[in-house]
Amino acid sequence: MTHSRLFKTSILLIVFNIIAYPGFSQGNSNEKLDVSGSISVMNEGISTVPSLALGEPAAIFNLSVGKRFRFEPELRFSLEGKPWSFLFWFRYDIVKNDKFSFRIGAHPAYSFRTVPALIDEADQSEEIIEARRFLAGDMNTSYSVTENFDVGFYYLGGHGLESSVPDQTHYLSLYSSIPNISLFNDLYMSLRPQVYYLKIDEIDGFYVASSFALGMIDIPFTISTTINKVIDSEIENDDPLWNISLNYSYRF
Repeated sequence: MTHSRLFKTSILLIVFNIIAYPGFSQGNSNEKLDVSGSISVMNEGISTVPSLALGEPAAIFNLSVGKRFRFEPELRFSLEGKPWSFLFWFRYDIVKNDKFSFRIGAHPAYSFRTVPALIDEADQSEEIIEARRFLAGDMNTSYSVTENFDVGFYYLGGHGLESSVPDQTHYLSLYSSIPNISLFNDLYMSLRPQVYYLKIDEIDGFYVASSFALGMIDIPFTISTTINKVIDSEIENDDPLWNISLNYSYRF
């Protein structure tokens, strides 16, 4: 990315934060905001879609500010310090109660890659970081079958604004969630298996994936892993794909 484009991108990110900030009050300037987030470090960067990976160790920073309406930026970096992707989610809970939830969201995003670029007439080149723009929206539903067992579906649709990225991406997941399975003493485990369909422009595939997490009650650190397996796909993927992640969660 040239210095000019980097400057414009930085300004755009600041503008998004300024625009989003008034909505955080939720209509009551004296109401305390819900602020939470997580920091994850992993040996393999895996995206929201489990079959899409960075191909190297990564760190992911998540933040959520708001209540029913939330601003939720997600910043992903390789452990070399290079940006991987920046997502700036705006999410809204249409329905949320003890049994059922229905949430929608939308975001602008940037995906980054390192490319060679000529720097003078002698054909000398250097590597630069190029930003590619996306727009996306998602929808998530969840139904509590029991106190500790949820089922739902998640849909994510994305549109690339550059010729070097896919024009249309569709991801549909049928999942279940089993949080806080007590093992012994204060140790617990959480499971989130899913079956999903992924379509990128004209090619598609079916997959199965699951996330597992181990933690201790009242300790903000967890260890987790995500495992992804191809069922049938035209999309080129590492198979199987997995990672191990150390996660820190916080809430104010």
